[in-house]
This record gives sequence, C-alpha cells and structure tokens, in this order.
Amino acid sequence: MLEQKRKRDDSGASERVRKRPATEQSPADVVKVSLLPDEDEWAPVVAHHTLPLNNRTGVAADYRHVASTPGLLFSRDLSLKPYQKPRKKNTSSTGKSSITNSELLLHTSAHPKFDYTGREEGGTGTDGLLSHYIGVYDPQSGQLQLVRARKITLRGCMRPTVGVSEGVAKTADVSSITNQAAIVPLRGFSARSALGLTFGTKKSQRAIQNLTKNAISPSKPSQGGPGQSQTALDPVASAVVSSMVAAAPNVSTREDLQAAIDSSAPRPQHNPDAETPADVYPIDQLVGPGILRQMMVKEWQDKVSDGQEILTKSRFVSHRVQRIISDGDVRILKTLKYLLLLIEWYNVLLPGAKGVGRKVPDRTHLREKLGTWGSELVEGVIKRFADGGRTLSRWQLDNLMTHICALCVTVDPEGFMTDMYDVREDLKLENKDVRKYFKEIGCRVVAPTESEMARWGLKKVEAASHQVAKLRLPLEFPKMRVLQTKGRR
Repeated sequence: MLEQKRKRDDSGASERVRKRPATEQSPADVVKVSLLPDEDEWAPVVAHHTLPLNNRTGVAADYRHVASTPGLLFSRDLSLKPYQKPRKKNTSSTGKSSITNSELLLHTSAHPKFDYTGREEGGTGTDGLLSHYIGVYDPQSGQLQLVRARKITLRGCMRPTVGVSEGVAKTADVSSITNQAAIVPLRGFSARSALGLTFGTKKSQRAIQNLTKNAISPSKPSQGGPGQSQTALDPVASAVVSSMVAAAPNVSTREDLQAAIDSSAPRPQHNPDAETPADVYPIDQLVGPGILRQMMVKEWQDKVSDGQEILTKSRFVSHRVQRIISDGDVRILKTLKYLLLLIEWYNVLLPGAKGVGRKVPDRTHLREKLGTWGSELVEGVIKRFADGGRTLSRWQLDNLMTHICALCVTVDPEGFMTDMYDVREDLKLENKDVRKYFKEIGCRVVAPTESEMARWGLKKVEAASHQVAKLRLPLEFPKMRVLQTKGRR
C-alpha cells in the first residue's frame, strides 16, 4: 500500500522558528575608542624584541609591535639611547605632531661585539602612507585609548676591532681559536681577515698571513715624563729609521738623476754652455777627428759647375746638395757627404736576433754595397757606432739615429731646422720614431708654417705629412718620467 502524505497541522505548532538578530547588548560589550593627541615631544615606541622570526623573510611574525628587528634577536637587557632631530621640510606633513616634525634614532653600544641602531625607515609606495598606533584597553570601563607611535627598524652590525690585549699573540693557532665560544680578531687583522684566518682554506690563510709578514708593528706609547716623547719605536723600527738617517746624505736628488740620464742617453754630447744653435753640436764632434779630410767632394762640385744633377741614394742629400754647393761652404758639404755614408751604411745593416738591434754584414757584402767609399771609412763607422763588433744593440742603434738627426739639422740650408719627411723616407721609419729621435737631441717638432709651405712648394694636403724639427735654445730634452702611485681602493 502506498503511504499517504501527512497533512499539515492547522494549529501551526510545527511551523519553523526564524532567527532574529539580537538588538540588546550588555554594557561590557561596548568599546569606546578615543584618540589621544600626539602633541607631546616624545612619542611611544613599543619594542618587545624577543619575537619569533619568520624563517623565510627574517621579519618578526607578530605585527602588533611597532619596532622590528629583521634577522636578529635583541636582548631585553640592553637599553637604547634616543636621539632626535628635526625632519626635512615636507609640504605633505602638517600639524604640531612630534612624529611628523622630528625623526627618532635609537642606538646602543652596550653589547661587547655588536652595535645596534634603530631608524625610522619609510616604506615605498603605499607603505609610506601607513600610520601606526598603540592602544590601551580597559575591560572594566570598555575604554580603548589610541595614540600614534613611531615605526622603528632595529639593525645590528659587528663593531670593527683595531687590536686586542697584550695577551693575544699576533699569529694564533687556528685549532685553538675554533674551540672558543667567540672569535677574537687578531692584532693587525680586520674582522673579515680574522674570519678568513679562522675558517678559510689553507691557501686563503697563507695569503692573509703574507699581508703582514713584513709589516712593522705599530709603535707603543712610552712611559716617559711630560718632557719626553710619548711614542717609543720597537727595535725593528729603530733600526730602519737609523739606517734611513745614515743613508739620507747619499740619496740622489731629482736633478742628479736627470743629469745621470742625460749623460747616458743615446745621443751626441752637446755643449750645455752654447749661446747659439751652431755651438750645441759642433761638427768635429758629430763627424769625428780626421774624417772630413777623407771626404772628397770635388766630383760633386764639378757636376754642379757643368749643370748636371747629382743623384744619390738619399732623398735628403739629393734635395740639398746643389744649394749647399752654391753657398760655397765646403765644410758643410763634406759633412753632408758623411751623412750620406751613415745613411747608406744603416740601410745595409741586417735585422738582429729576435728583432732586437741590427747586425753588421760581412766584409764581402759591405764591399759590394759600399765599395765606392773605401774600406777605411766604412771600418771607421763600424768602430765608432758598433764598437768594432758585428752587432748593434738597441742603445747603439738609437745613438746612430740621433747622430743622423743632429747632422740633418746642422747641414740643412734652412738654418738648424729641417723637414723630417726626407730623412724619414731614407731611414724607412715611422713618423713617431722620427719625432722621438729629433726630440731626443733637443729639437722642437712643429707643423710647417705658411711661409715655409710656400718656400718649399707644399700644398695643404701635402703639409699634413710634413713636420719641421727646429734646434732652438734653450734645448728641450725628454724629462724623466715619474710614476704616480694610485691610492688603494
């Protein structure tokens, strides 16, 4: 049989009772909130620092406290000293509140190894607009009083240590240090170096110890009276100072060093008392005694008399020989021919070993290349510039170059000035090398003037590759270079 549905009771006893919100509350459930004005000079900072730390962020997990200590546990036995200063002018902060008008800083050095500093760190973005309050609630009266507070972030750093007591040795055993509860920085080492010396590898420990192996220990204050010096040197420092005092009179001055460099420089000996450029490098000193008598120039003179052109293996000599013959100075003409001998002898030299210096060819090769000069003149050049040997060192090669440059400015008809282009092409050198050799003998290297360009027939495009070396008084020799020490970064 099918069950019949039960009819609803008309009396309404089974009707559902609906819930209604309670409108009546007890007096203890009502909280009256009041905000106290913060016009006082000091605003509260609640700092309970034994908070559990978030293992991931290092920030205190209890956000009810305004002062935070990220990454450290602050002992409640330490007291912080407050410091206050006015804030910078800010148009957005108005009123007489001490928080908006002043900035608070907390500091303590009571800890034996750490310094703690608390600062008000403003947030970024919307966090910078947050305000923090502290409330005091009375459950009997239901009163909750709020007052604005400062948000302080407390951070700690290890205090730098200069030295330790006399009982601690300079070099300590690593095994003994690791057994101690605290690491004491060694004398002469910073905190980082002490950590590296304690926990570093053997290689890093040796590197740190080598930094102070040869260092002189700092001086210690003496126990002398008021009239005596308050700094006493240890035996090592006293020995160093005494040796410096004894050697001070023998120390060379800058002028003495410059004079020694000038005397050993690869250039002809100059006359420091010269009053004219002609007296700086005398011809007899550049050429050598008895050499000019062996120079025969009659063949050149006859060709010029007959109207013939003189062609040589040197651009410098070929461009100036006719003008010198026209001037009638035979001494300069013989000097010019000696210059031609030096240029031809330089061009037959062979490269030295490993590209350093030059090598003198054998006599058979010299007779083939320089047979017209005669063996006596060629051997005289070898004896003078190669010391009779078969190789030219770097110094000897530079000495030969500076003699050639000095002869060029001496015989040039322009008057102790010459265009370096021709001699550069004869010696097959770079422009910077020719400049260096002419500056070594005291010349000033400048660009040709407009009058010189017009006299030599040079255009502006051609003048870019021509430079003029001028021998003028006072001479300007290269100075000794002084290396400047850079500060430690």
